[in-house]
Amino acid sequence: MVDVEDSHFDKVRRFPWYVTLGFALMMVLCASFCSMNFDPEAKFWRAVARERQNDLTETRERVGDGPLIFLGGGSSCSFSLHPAVLEEVTGIAAVNLGGSAAMGYRYLTWLATKDAREGDFVILHLEPDILCRSGAWGSSLAAKVGGFHWEEQGQRGAFAQEIFENPWRDPLTALKPGAKFLSALTAKILSGRDLYRYQISDLEPHGVLTAHVQQPNADIEPFTPMVQWFDDQASRDLLSLAHYAREKKIRIFYTLPWECFEHEALAEQRAEHAHYLQKVSQYLPILDDEMMGALSDNSMFLDTGFHLTPEAGKLRSQLLGEALRRHLELKE
Repeated sequence: MVDVEDSHFDKVRRFPWYVTLGFALMMVLCASFCSMNFDPEAKFWRAVARERQNDLTETRERVGDGPLIFLGGGSSCSFSLHPAVLEEVTGIAAVNLGGSAAMGYRYLTWLATKDAREGDFVILHLEPDILCRSGAWGSSLAAKVGGFHWEEQGQRGAFAQEIFENPWRDPLTALKPGAKFLSALTAKILSGRDLYRYQISDLEPHGVLTAHVQQPNADIEPFTPMVQWFDDQASRDLLSLAHYAREKKIRIFYTLPWECFEHEALAEQRAEHAHYLQKVSQYLPILDDEMMGALSDNSMFLDTGFHLTPEAGKLRSQLLGEALRRHLELKE
């Protein structure tokens, strides 16, 4: 009888299953490590969070038992609100803890409230288009930036146990790098381009971000109806947030970010914003100004219609501080 060489199928079939499983597990762990540690956007926001936490620690030490103003929201907050100006106007020290709208408003609210103590102020500078069900839940970016640490902090912060729609599945999706992410990252590395459009060097004192642009290139929006925003999910969450503020004895305000619109749409857009703020005021006190969140001067914006130039951001912060001061004077 002549021996017949084993077929390729037989060799693969006899290959130890645990070696195959171990190799697959190693590949998954390597991919997860890359997703958590080499995502340029997440690395940037983690670095920003560390610097801001240091700023918060130093500010607490400086004011002692005095109150603080916590500024929270998406990138409109990160790029547009200047704590030093707010302190100059109100006499109350402030810290900017803004993130990116892509993180979800529950995560951004948690970030702004988790270190607030009795007597402190929180100003939520949330973009209106995320204040709805689709913008509520924490994203994979929130998981990567937060580093899964919110569970370690117990009940600290609003929505601490409700950041994700599914508290186990959703954060774990952050560990899975998609093909689009990997291909885009590889292309940037090979071409020598910046891995992310912002750098940690763009972070100025007191947690304010800026962007270096040759000329304003923000999108100028037409009239935008807001009927599709502020749904039942947002109503329930704002009611919960109002209860949280009373329980913790902190004061939480909402303010509408400044956005760039066509000049012809300003009057109608401001009226639309006023109606929107009236809804929000059923749950949280409002801090507004004569701009009502709508401007038409494109030179006041950087790279998006929500990111103000340093000069415009200081004006915005001054008006915001004056609105807070008026509110406090009325309460006295």
